[in-house]
Amino acid sequence: MRILTVALSLALASGGLPLAAQQEKDAVLTVVKKVFDGMRTRDTTLMRSQFAPGAHLLGIDAKSGKPELKTMDPSGWIGAVGKGTGPAWDERIFDPVVEQDDNIAHVWTYYEFWRGPTLSHCGYDSFFLVKLADGWKVTQVADTRRTDCKPR
Repeated sequence: MRILTVALSLALASGGLPLAAQQEKDAVLTVVKKVFDGMRTRDTTLMRSQFAPGAHLLGIDAKSGKPELKTMDPSGWIGAVGKGTGPAWDERIFDPVVEQDDNIAHVWTYYEFWRGPTLSHCGYDSFFLVKLADGWKVTQVADTRRTDCKPR
């Protein structure tokens, strides 16, 4: 009975997932968080190390009144972060959902983009990742961008 109680407690603590599956989801989310940690600290080496070769960024920008697709190589964005001056860029994520099967994963999360104390924009990030020989890497990021944000 005691073993059953311990096993049940462990299952509930991990959200009901087997330990290995929870560890994979945690590893995926860690990669996403490292992208934002690097952005916040302007650590371009940390940021670059999270992306797979050939990765790309997609953004849907509706500021002009109609949705416009913008694509970018991560190196251009990472370079801009590294050259930034003034308040650090701080992308804060909330309630991320991680889906993972075998060597692919997806993270869906609401975000707020702050420049110092000012909320610039918000939306949803969609990260696609693959597990390579050296671990989980981002292959694509797509996001929406809005300015009608209410800070969480």
